[in-house]
Amino acid sequence: MSGTSRSSLLAAVFVISIFLSAALLFAVQPMIGRLVLPSLGGSPAVWNTVMVFFQASLLAGYALAHVLARLKSQRIQVTLHALLALAALLTLPIGYAASHIDPAQSPILSLLLGLVIGVGLPALTLATMSPLLQRWYASLGLKRSADPYFLYAASNAGSLIGLLGYPLVIEPFFGLEQQRAGWTLGFVLLAMFVGAIWLELIRKNQHGSAQSESTERDGAESSPLKWIVLALVPSSLLLGVTQHITTDIAAMPLFWAIPLALYLVTFIIAFSGRTEGLLKITSRAVPILAVAVTVAILVGAKHPLFAVLLLHLAAFFAIALGCHARLYQSRPRAEDLTRFYLFISIGGVLGGSINALVAPNVLSWVAEYPIMIALGAGLAVGWPQVSKKLIIETAPSIVFAAVFAIGLFLLDHQGQLGSVLLVGAPALVCFLLSTKPARFALALLAAMILPELIRPDANLIHRERTFFGVHAVYREPARDGERHVLRHGGTIHGLQNLGSATPQTYYHPTGPIGVVFDRLAPNADIGAIGLGVGSVASLARPGDALTFYEIDSEVHRIASDPALFTFLADSPAKIETVIGDGRLIIQAADPADLVIIDAFTSDAIPAHLMTAEALGLYADKLRPGGFIAMHLSNRYLQLEPVVASTAREAGLVCRIWAEVPNSSQLIDGKQPSVWALLAKSDADLASFTEFEPIEPDSSVRPWTDDYANVLGVMRFD
Repeated sequence: MSGTSRSSLLAAVFVISIFLSAALLFAVQPMIGRLVLPSLGGSPAVWNTVMVFFQASLLAGYALAHVLARLKSQRIQVTLHALLALAALLTLPIGYAASHIDPAQSPILSLLLGLVIGVGLPALTLATMSPLLQRWYASLGLKRSADPYFLYAASNAGSLIGLLGYPLVIEPFFGLEQQRAGWTLGFVLLAMFVGAIWLELIRKNQHGSAQSESTERDGAESSPLKWIVLALVPSSLLLGVTQHITTDIAAMPLFWAIPLALYLVTFIIAFSGRTEGLLKITSRAVPILAVAVTVAILVGAKHPLFAVLLLHLAAFFAIALGCHARLYQSRPRAEDLTRFYLFISIGGVLGGSINALVAPNVLSWVAEYPIMIALGAGLAVGWPQVSKKLIIETAPSIVFAAVFAIGLFLLDHQGQLGSVLLVGAPALVCFLLSTKPARFALALLAAMILPELIRPDANLIHRERTFFGVHAVYREPARDGERHVLRHGGTIHGLQNLGSATPQTYYHPTGPIGVVFDRLAPNADIGAIGLGVGSVASLARPGDALTFYEIDSEVHRIASDPALFTFLADSPAKIETVIGDGRLIIQAADPADLVIIDAFTSDAIPAHLMTAEALGLYADKLRPGGFIAMHLSNRYLQLEPVVASTAREAGLVCRIWAEVPNSSQLIDGKQPSVWALLAKSDADLASFTEFEPIEPDSSVRPWTDDYANVLGVMRFD
């Protein structure tokens, strides 16, 4: 084999190894998340803890790669890396140490311990691959060895395939046990490719022909702070835009994958080279898109849905691409490569921490999203040179923006300005300042933040931000006065017409769940997963005992406050609320006549609550003749077929009622609803003639703790 052919083959091995390691790392994250759900429930804390674990693994892997690369002997580097990979292989297949979980003590620490035991070594090994292999590639004197950063594009391409491959290919067709086995084969295949690299490095060292890094390219001056900031802002913006579009615009499952895919694509493009051309494009596109998305935020735009989504995603993509292009432009020479990636990882972790840990505890609304839009737009336009002169020149812009915004507010407060001028004038000012990065960022920040600070929504009664999101109660006009509405982003979680004890939305007395309560035997014991504003409590009767299982304590505080909603206070039944994941807590509950599963109104389906194992658990809690009422109303998921198949798998019968209110009821606040009624026999449902039997579709696979396919029940019309 000629030297050129050998070099090309070796380069291909590096590309495949880096690609495969990233794909495996991104595919294992949702896989592990699925594994832990039955043990710890569907709290966002579970998913966020899993995410934090993998972010920490990535940071630890980059740090370890940097330490290994600093060792003088490449033979020792290879030996230690091979031992790490061998140790990881011995822990396969990946699993989850459920025996370490004690939710009553410290579920997060228990989860982290289980993750370390179950997937810690493989995750750490995979995290070392991209930076360390790039460093070794630079030492071999191959084509492009002087500037091996193009291999980072292969890493992000692998991440993209792993990210999209799981929901599109892996989850719909393979159970968790099959996924674990397939992942193990993938890791073994990766070890074979990396083993070939280890052998090549040893061979080169034995013959004394290892090449030192070329210094043909003048590396940019090392600037760890710059690397951290340029990585931090897009990372935070990724979580910000994801939260915004999945709560404030459309709470559609899998929307989280689109921003993350775009984020990875920006890395692929930016680290493929041609930085100057990219920066010319982004410096022109970012001002237009950033100003446009600022206007959309100011006016609260939600329609037309596709156009608004496209605008937010386009602005995010352009800003992230601009920041990552500047990050690539500031890359150091190959000998400092692992240090560069270490600081990028630190920036990514800090960016995610701002959104996941800091903001929910210090901000009452999602302010981090507009803040990062402003900072990111400024950075994409140009890196500011911090100096006294900059501060002096920028100060008037800050004062002007503040005075301008407050002046517009005061004039509009007197009714002298229309909304077009109120929004259009600040937008024009922002755009005119777009050639000056610092001034542009500050102008955008002032335009988006000041209106929230100086002009709060007069209809907003209560707002509280928790780990689970922002819960806001609004005062709205009703036919006979006013009503209070609880919203989580764009989703209504309940409403009450003031002065009326009649529940609306999906819980009207003439609707499916109202009929179920009307035909319950007296003095019934009822368990309900999901509280909302407590609408179901108004359907309970004297002598009934109703226990709510609610995961968010703030929702309970809102529902219990008579100044906001009175359903709980006015209920004639004995009401109790238990905080925690319903599936876990109900295991210790007393037998019930009715179990209500009402955790679907946010349109983010908690799949672990409706698997065959979960339905079997609920059925075991039923008294003779009891039944399960499951709320299926959803904008984006058609749950009826999967519930029918899963019910049959659990040995239950299933009936469905999809009710559409009349025009008068719609005005009052009643909404169309779909409910399923499940029982152990047809005889138990004999009196519920409004609910129609549904035959399971043989093509719809039942959901279990091992298998669930959300993509398969999504509506695309």
